[in-house]
Amino acid sequence: MTAITIASVTLPAFYDKARNLDNLLAWMALAAQEGADLVVFPEQILQGYLPDTLNWNGEAVAWQMRQAEVVPQGDSIVTLQHKATQLGLHVVFGMTERHPERAEVLFNSAVLLGPQGFVGVYRKVHQPGDEKHVYYPGSDFPVFNTPLGRIGMLICYDKVFPESTRELALKGADIMIMPTAWGYGGDGNAGDADPMVDSYTLFGRVRALENQCWMIESNLCGQHGNLHYHGHSRIIDPLGAIIADSGTSEGMALANVEIQSAILRARSSDYLGYHFLKDYVPVQAPPSPLTVHNRHARPLGESHE
Repeated sequence: MTAITIASVTLPAFYDKARNLDNLLAWMALAAQEGADLVVFPEQILQGYLPDTLNWNGEAVAWQMRQAEVVPQGDSIVTLQHKATQLGLHVVFGMTERHPERAEVLFNSAVLLGPQGFVGVYRKVHQPGDEKHVYYPGSDFPVFNTPLGRIGMLICYDKVFPESTRELALKGADIMIMPTAWGYGGDGNAGDADPMVDSYTLFGRVRALENQCWMIESNLCGQHGNLHYHGHSRIIDPLGAIIADSGTSEGMALANVEIQSAILRARSSDYLGYHFLKDYVPVQAPPSPLTVHNRHARPLGESHE
């Protein structure tokens, strides 16, 4: 089966969209030089992530409002699309998306571009802390057919919830891509001993293994706002093994892999012959008792067509 090369990039983010865009373009070129077919960037890498998730900041909200772009016709997206076409790359990056008809409606989104043009967008469903004061939640986990395989996306906090990646796998995703802004619990002095690094590793490996498909994570590094980020952009195989890691500073995890054959082995012979999706029995779990659900409500920003 055909092998592909995947690059997952760790980058610092800045509250300077032009600078972030230049970094994305430069790393796309570097990834292409290494033979990459797919390059993945962190959450909110275009505009910069919130300075904090536990303290509301009006200036941060105003910044995101000014810098948001409509997908796929925003100026930055057009520039990235031109580069992806020029280099023959599939690219995933995080950004603040503005609803095309409701200027006040913003989403924390991941965009997928291909050599032939725009492929799709995912809007973050699970929102921690002060994200709720800035972004509207998405309502679906779409899967997109590409020449590299079927790609599904999630963002950061989504991977805490097993239903997120299970839905992608049940919809046929071969590659689950997760841009993230996953920080240290403290100031970073504990390094990889920080418990938030441990949880990041645990969630990523388990989500790959329990669905027996690929997991690609791309994280920020350095201090951004009040938070400190640990990097560790990774490529994780369908058995939950980390086969490439960028480390904690700006850099790139790179691996040449056979997407389909690894999935076939994982679901047939590599794990005692067990195929988890085949053996999966859906559980009709009740909703969270802390959440009020309206079955007939349509999320703001979602099309009524």
